[in-house]
Amino acid sequence: MRIGLDVSMLGGGGGIVTYAESLLGALARQAPQCSLVLWCGSRSAAPIVRHLAPPGSRVVAPGLAGRLLGRWGRLAIGNALPIEAFVGSLDTFHGPNYLLPAQRGKAALVVTVHDLSALRYPQWHPTRRTLVHRVALRRTLRAVDRVITDSQAVRAEVIADLGVPPEKVTAVPLAGAADFHPRGTGELKPVLDRWDLTPGGYLLFSGALEPRKNLIRLLEAVAALRRRRRDVPPLVLAGPPGWRNREVREKIAAAGGTAGYLDYLPREDLAALVAGCAAFVMPSLYEGFGLPVVEAMASGVPVVTSRGGALEEVAGNAAVLVDPRDSDAMAAGIERVLDDAGLRVDLVQRGLARAAQFSWERTARETLAVYDQAIAARRQKATGLRE
Repeated sequence: MRIGLDVSMLGGGGGIVTYAESLLGALARQAPQCSLVLWCGSRSAAPIVRHLAPPGSRVVAPGLAGRLLGRWGRLAIGNALPIEAFVGSLDTFHGPNYLLPAQRGKAALVVTVHDLSALRYPQWHPTRRTLVHRVALRRTLRAVDRVITDSQAVRAEVIADLGVPPEKVTAVPLAGAADFHPRGTGELKPVLDRWDLTPGGYLLFSGALEPRKNLIRLLEAVAALRRRRRDVPPLVLAGPPGWRNREVREKIAAAGGTAGYLDYLPREDLAALVAGCAAFVMPSLYEGFGLPVVEAMASGVPVVTSRGGALEEVAGNAAVLVDPRDSDAMAAGIERVLDDAGLRVDLVQRGLARAAQFSWERTARETLAVYDQAIAARRQKATGLRE
C-alpha cells in the first residue's frame, strides 16, 4: 500500500502534532511493507519532516506553486488539481488535521476530524479558524472516502451535525507517549526543583489556555478550597498560551500562591511534572479525546475530569467525574481525592489499567483498516462510474 500523509504541522506543539508524529512512527512499525510519502506543505517544514521521517519514506517539499495550491486546497477553493499532482501516485492520502491540500484524485482520501468545537462553539476560537471550518471542513467531508475521529463522542457529532453517513466515520482512539509513566522521587526531584515544586505538592492542569478548557471555574474551585483549608496544594497550569485567554491570565496573576503558569514545556519535562502531581485536573467543557487524561493515568496519578462527552469516554471508571459547569462540584471532586487515601490508590490502579488499553500500535492498526475501507470504497465508486 502506498500511503500519503500530510505532515506539514510537524515541529509545532499540541495534541494534533503529537497525533501526526506518533501515528507516523507507529504506521512505519506496524506496516513496514507499506510505502510512506510525506507531504511537507512548505519548504521550511522539510528539514523537520526529514529528521522525523522513518527510513524508506519519501519526503515531498513543494515549490511555490505547490505551496499556493496546497493552501487553496485547505480552504477547499481554487485548487482543481488532484492529490497526485502534489505527491505522485498513491493508494490513499490521509490528512491528520481536518483538511487536505487537494480534494480530488484517484487515491482514496481520508481525513481526521479531532473535534467540532470550532463549529459548535465558535465563540471559543479565532474568527479565521471558525470560518475555515464552516466552509472548508464541510466541503472536505463531502470529498473524502472515509473520516476518522478520536472518539465515539465526536463520531456521533460528525454524523449528526454534518450529515456524514455513519458507515464513512470510524472512531480510532489515541494514546499517550512512552515518556508518561510512574516515577520515583529521585527521578522527579531534579525536574521539579526548577520550579520550586515537590512531589505530591501541587495540583496540575496541562493544555492550552483557551476558553473550552474551563480554567476560570477551575481557578475559582481551587481558590475556594484554599480559603477553607491551608493543606490544599496550589494549582499549576502548564501548556501553550492558546487564545482568548486574557481573563484567565488576569485570574492567574491575581491568584498569588494559589496558582501558577509554566507555559509550554518540552515533553520530557511535562511528563515529570504530571508524574509528580497530587492530582491531575482537566475540567474541559469540550474535548475531542483528552490526551492529557490518558497521559496522567499512565503516569500513575489520580485524575479529576469532566462528566460526559469524550473525557468520560476516555477516562471510563478510572477518574473522579464532575460537572464542568459547577465550580463547587469541581472543588468537591478535588477534595475527595485529596482526603481519601484509599480512593487515590484505587484511581491510580484503575488509571494504569485504563491507560494500558490505549497504544499507538492500536491506533496504527485501526487506521490501516480505515485505509483499506477507503481504498475499497474508492474502487467501488470508480467501478460504478465506469458502468
